Amino acid sequence: MKVLRVLNDKLEEVFLVVLMAVATAIVFAQVVTRFVLKTPLPWSEEIARFMFIWLIWVGAAFATKERAHIRIDFLVNRLPKAGQRVCLVLSTIVWLLFAVFMVYVSLILTRSVMTGGQVGTGSGIPVWIPYAAIPVGMALMIFRMIQNIIIDFKALKKGGEPDA
Repeated sequence: MKVLRVLNDKLEEVFLVVLMAVATAIVFAQVVTRFVLKTPLPWSEEIARFMFIWLIWVGAAFATKERAHIRIDFLVNRLPKAGQRVCLVLSTIVWLLFAVFMVYVSLILTRSVMTGGQVGTGSGIPVWIPYAAIPVGMALMIFRMIQNIIIDFKALKKGGEPDA
């Protein structure tokens, strides 16, 4: 159980930190080899780009977990508490439906790219790997949204306010 709790609490954070550190090291190595040694690494920019794609989509899941996505709440804040709760639930449902749609569409796209067999020119990495960041990130977002919904309903049952 402890392993699951650590994964739940730190999965995205650890992944993002490690990925950012490795991407930074690769870009630094590219700068050094290009400008100091005058021999650029042919694979570094492509791999850094692929890592950046994964950073974006897993980072979006992390932002969902932390409820840190940008939202316009000017009108919602002017509503009574009951209206704010309704808007929170409705917006989460709409966001959840959109995420499910994105997982479905991005899986079709990723499978299409996978069957094409294309590989990166500099790295030789299959191109479906960066494409897979979309369904993985969106699936993580769905998981985190469901967790947030459960937390909100528990808070509402206890008479508290949901985390907005």
